[in-house]
This record gives sequence, C-alpha cells and structure tokens, in this order.
Amino acid sequence: FVAMFAQLGGGIYTKAADVGADLVGKTELDLPEDDPRNPAVVADLVGDNVGDCCARGADLFESLSAEIIGAMILGGTLVERNVAEIPASAALKYIAFPLAVHVMDLIVSTIGVMAVRPDNKGRGDSGKDLEDPMGVLRQGYMVAVSLAMVAFVGTTRALLYTEAAPNAWWHFALCGFIGAVTGLLIVYITEYYTDFVHRPVKDVAKASVSGHGTNIIAGLGVGFESAMLPILTVVAAILSAYFLGKSSGLETTASDPQAAAGLFGTAVATMGMLSNLTYVLAMDVFGPITDNA
Repeated sequence: FVAMFAQLGGGIYTKAADVGADLVGKTELDLPEDDPRNPAVVADLVGDNVGDCCARGADLFESLSAEIIGAMILGGTLVERNVAEIPASAALKYIAFPLAVHVMDLIVSTIGVMAVRPDNKGRGDSGKDLEDPMGVLRQGYMVAVSLAMVAFVGTTRALLYTEAAPNAWWHFALCGFIGAVTGLLIVYITEYYTDFVHRPVKDVAKASVSGHGTNIIAGLGVGFESAMLPILTVVAAILSAYFLGKSSGLETTASDPQAAAGLFGTAVATMGMLSNLTYVLAMDVFGPITDNA
C-alpha cells in the first residue's frame, strides 16, 4: 500500500507540475524547457524522484519481501513434511536459502555497477558520437546476470543438496536459471517495444505524421502487441519451473506428494529472476536521475 501510494502520488504530482510548467512557463512567460526560474520545474523534478526512484524501490522491496517469506515457508514445509527422513539442519538450509541468494544479489549487483565504464575518451573532441548509455548499462547488466547465475548454482549446491534426493539441487538450480533467463528476456522485450531504434516506436512515429487518429490507433496496437510476449514468457517459465521442481525427487505426505516441490521450484525461479534485482533497480532509475540532471 505504501509503495502504491508513493508511486501513484508521485506520478500524479509529477504530471501536474509538468503540465503546469509547460502551460505557464512556455506559453505565458516564454521560458525554456526545465528552466530553474520556473517553480513548477522544481516540483516536477521532485516528483520524478518520488514517483520513479523512491516508490520504485519501495515497490520492489515489497515484491522481494513477499518472495523471500513465501520461499522460506515453502522450503521449510517441503523438508518438514517430506516422506524421507531429512535432518533438521537441512530444513534450516532450505529456510536460509532465499536470504543467501539475496545477499549474493548485493555482491554481484555491486560488481555489475562497477563494471559500467563508458569509453568516451576523445569522442566529443573528435566529432564521434558518444557511447550509447543504454549499451553501457546493458554490459553491466550482463556482468551481473552472469555472476548471479554462477553464484546461484554454488549456493543451490551448498544449501539444497540432501541425501534423500541427491538430484534435487540441480533441478532447483535449473529453476533459478529459467527465472534469470525470463528476467533477461523481459528486459530485452521491453527495450524492443520502447527504444526508438526498433520497429514499434518507428511505426508509431511514422503513423503520427498523418494525424492524431492514426497516432492513437498505432500506439494502441503496439501496446496490445507488447503485452503478448511477456505473458507467454512468464507462463512458460512458471510451467517449466513447476515441473522441474516436481521431478526433483522430493515428496511430501500430501495427496499430491510432488506438488510442494513444484511450488518451491516456482519460488526458486522467482529468486533467479530477482537474483540481480539491485542492479535492475539501479538501471531503472537511470532515466529519472539523468532527466533531473
């Protein structure tokens, strides 16, 4: 609720200030865009921070907390109600696994952030174009994802291996890999539909030349189209992780003995998707921060 209030409140505050700055500053006082002499511009920049930075972090914190608590409950239940005799130490490892994964997230994301080093030396003076900032951010993201996957496999082997089901750990490692690939695909799908160098944005811009009506129709069509690939990707990831978890060899005393392992597999896939969340948040707030700068 707090995240929703901050995000919606910040967004409304931002838009109101932005429109006010444009109407009053540009139209009546002939002030340029984002002129500091216009008080509404300052309010607009504050709203960007509230809605796009602080609220985004609160929203992701809520998602991360729910994922950690849910995975801890599922992991503890899976071991406690297992048909095989599993020592209590294994239950503690399954409960601690989500915490270990996100401690690892802080480390690999920090390395990913440190890997963001644009090479613009001499470019501005020589007339060459400066390096694409999204390309540089993408390089850091790939570093964070790669390190997260290596660390995820090691953490899974260390904490989820049990003699009752010796193959379970690599099943859950594959679930985490599926989650990480899903997150990577969603990032690239989003970039494809929102970056001006790709076809969808170019089509909307081309349709805008002939008037407002074609602009609205083209934008609406691209919006509908853009929702399809993320939905299919997430559905495929959930089903794959669930059946990988079911085939891990861990069984409980429930009517469907493998269902708990399948649900834990989906939770592990979520952990894999969020295993580099810190870097994703840093990349996400790049826009509003540079806009304010």
